[in-house]
Amino acid sequence: MYKALYRKYRPNNFDQVVGQDYVIKTLKNAIKNNKISHAYMLFGPRGIGKTTIAKIFARTVNCENPVDGNPCEKCSSCLKSKEISTVDIIEIDAASNNGVDEIREIKNKVNIVPSDLKYKVYIIDEVHMLTSGAFNALLKTLEEPPKHAIFVLATTDPQKVSETIISRCQCYSLKRISVDNIILKLKEVCQKEKIDIEEKVLKQIAISSNGGLRDALSSLDKLASYKQELITIDDYLEINDLISEIEINNLTECILNADIKNFILKINDYYNNGKNLIEIINQLMFYLKDIIVDYYVNNKEILYDIYEYQSLINLLNEKMFDIKKSANPKIYIELTLLEYMNNLIKENRNSSNYIEKSSEIISREIKIDSASTQKNISQEINPTEKEENNVQNEVKIDADLSNKSNIKQIMKIRLNNALAKGNKKEKQQCEEMFKKLNDYVFDQDIGYLVSELLNSKIQVVSDEIIIISYEYDSVVEQNLKELNKLTEILQKYVDINKKIGIITDKDWEQEKQKYIKTIKNNQKYDIIEEPELIECPEENETYEEVNNLADFGDILEIK
Repeated sequence: MYKALYRKYRPNNFDQVVGQDYVIKTLKNAIKNNKISHAYMLFGPRGIGKTTIAKIFARTVNCENPVDGNPCEKCSSCLKSKEISTVDIIEIDAASNNGVDEIREIKNKVNIVPSDLKYKVYIIDEVHMLTSGAFNALLKTLEEPPKHAIFVLATTDPQKVSETIISRCQCYSLKRISVDNIILKLKEVCQKEKIDIEEKVLKQIAISSNGGLRDALSSLDKLASYKQELITIDDYLEINDLISEIEINNLTECILNADIKNFILKINDYYNNGKNLIEIINQLMFYLKDIIVDYYVNNKEILYDIYEYQSLINLLNEKMFDIKKSANPKIYIELTLLEYMNNLIKENRNSSNYIEKSSEIISREIKIDSASTQKNISQEINPTEKEENNVQNEVKIDADLSNKSNIKQIMKIRLNNALAKGNKKEKQQCEEMFKKLNDYVFDQDIGYLVSELLNSKIQVVSDEIIIISYEYDSVVEQNLKELNKLTEILQKYVDINKKIGIITDKDWEQEKQKYIKTIKNNQKYDIIEEPELIECPEENETYEEVNNLADFGDILEIK
């Protein structure tokens, strides 16, 4: 019968274990110096060697003549401990044997001396799956076990293990195995198994295994069964429902260009062709990481601003857990990246620079009749100086206008009034109605504004006002400029006829604490009359005013 590669190449001694050097060194020294504890706990991600190390440890502590902390493989104890039927090394899967009765059985039998070996070793895998009753039953045994008993507990989720259990064990954190170490092991296996494979494929297997050698060997096993000849990167992509590096590059450009139509078509195409969208997002993250590393380390040129690459990879990394847990990863991926692209579109729409615009006045064609030419020349001895004055005037105008808006004062008043008449029922209704906005995320005209509303946190709602918050000041400032449009969207598309207040999360937390103190002191918030909004002129209006200051003739053309 064929034996899977991960079973065939499971280490038989500590020296064969890959990538867990400090754990191996500590355990070997404990065995050599006869400082063996009664209970150990090994924790870390799946497939990195927890159970394997536990088994090797169980065999080594029972070896009659250990060699440098490893089992000799020759003595009667080593030969007996290799047998599956040995009664002195007991393996328990806590995922399926997690009740009180199973642990009580251990408690009843633990005092029985070993029949063949020096120590009776209990290996409890996935110990975090035990019930609270089972933990309590195990506690006393772990605290005062007989001299001939050793417990080795293994888990992928140590935070779910009772602290009283952890405190009675020597704990070792096993780390993910590095890509280089996995590649070396895969090369060794390929050489012994005579598997012809491209090195690119080995690297991709190592990356996708996420530090787990067992997963890497299983992936290699699958590829070796799929193709007997040279295994290429295309074979790997085909069998794992992934896309090529060229396609990943095209997808990246599509996102950073905010090409929404082609992005949706690409995602639909991948989905219809059975591609693994979660793994494609992983591919995209590693591709972006390589670009960022090359930029900083190798000074490699890039097509877009480095900030855009970094913000995209941060977003994907932040959302990856939610993507994996989502009932429909495709929709979650689409909505997440559409919001990112809509924000890019929004930034581009609002990225005008007054000073750069005004400096373009130099390129104007002045159309005046010949009679007035001399007059204008005499008046404009130094055109460059006049242009500089225009720029200064414009900056001054912009600064003056920005001081005239009372929008922040109004936001404070709205927050005060909302808290004065806040209503939980109103808030719950608004939260439900906000969900309807998801239907308009794909809208070319309002999609970016809808995304901003969906990205907000509803903090307090009264019959007239809804207060929403954002984490960053810059987002609040930007959305205050769009206040009328946001209000209109809520009225038109989800029938919320309320004034909007926009603040930062930090400001909300401060105001919430202040509100709690006020209520505790049996005081109330007074309603404050809201003044009329004084709006700053739009950017294009400001630019027109600046142009009017430049008296270069009767007809001006700006190129």
